[in-house]
Amino acid sequence: MKRVLLPLLLANSVNLFAQDNNSYLENFLTSTNDQRKDIHNYLIAISTNLDNYVDNSKIDMNQYSSTYGLIQFSAFQDQHGSVKFDQKVKLKLKLPKLKDRFRLVFESDEIDENKDFVEDHKTNNNDDFNLGLSYEALKKDYKFKAKVGLKLRSKLDPFLKLSLNRTWEDIYYDVDYTLGQTLKQSVIKKLESTSYMRFDKSLNDYYSLHNYSEYYWQSEESRNSQIINSTYLNQQINSKNYLTYTVSTNIDNQDTNLRIKRNTLQIHYRHFIKKWLYVDTIPENYYSYDNNFKPRYAIRFNLGIYFNKSSYN
Repeated sequence: MKRVLLPLLLANSVNLFAQDNNSYLENFLTSTNDQRKDIHNYLIAISTNLDNYVDNSKIDMNQYSSTYGLIQFSAFQDQHGSVKFDQKVKLKLKLPKLKDRFRLVFESDEIDENKDFVEDHKTNNNDDFNLGLSYEALKKDYKFKAKVGLKLRSKLDPFLKLSLNRTWEDIYYDVDYTLGQTLKQSVIKKLESTSYMRFDKSLNDYYSLHNYSEYYWQSEESRNSQIINSTYLNQQINSKNYLTYTVSTNIDNQDTNLRIKRNTLQIHYRHFIKKWLYVDTIPENYYSYDNNFKPRYAIRFNLGIYFNKSSYN
């Protein structure tokens, strides 16, 4: 229990310190923000150099401003377990000379918040990153995305990922409906398929209700099908504070026939210290098949920094 409370006490200590030492904190944030802008300008320079390698014609430098990065550091703990740490990295370099639809992307393996649970995150290492060229196209209500790249494992794992989704707005009582399909082919995992649908309803200016369902299948494993269903309520408290309340169920056929393996209750609280700096607190109560559906808890803390033009002010 001490290990769970320690990060929370540290976070509260930072808030108290900030209240008593506002000028020091502001100076620290100003200095950090200046360095953040320098890093963003460096990312823009990389985008420009890569784009000029393809085509050396001159264009407005503002077209590169949507290049961005995200670094997130995390601490998390399962009940009676030790505190563990990991990180999430994502860089998107805009290449406007390639028809303004291409991005060079470097990121830690895609984290699906609908099925990656608080205590299941593994500490990232070199096996968790991929580098790829991404192409996106929008046409009316359709969104198509293709990505080709390499997973940076001990053995390089080339992959091709194709995604297509369509959204229907206001289909019934102001509910939006999204249907999507993703196919991914790689050397190690072979063919992976993810089919999903999502319902979204805005209740008012502060609340929105959502339901997400997903079916995942992998060709390499004869027993590796998963069904995820989650219902969540988003709440905007104000411009800096947000809450998400989630109830989810995980079904799979690993080691058994297709059956419920996990039920989860989760609250995700996000506070923006600045537009570019946020902290998350994510407590979770879950009931798993492996533990005879006895209640267990887990908690996660995130600290994230954005490197993007829109958060300069």
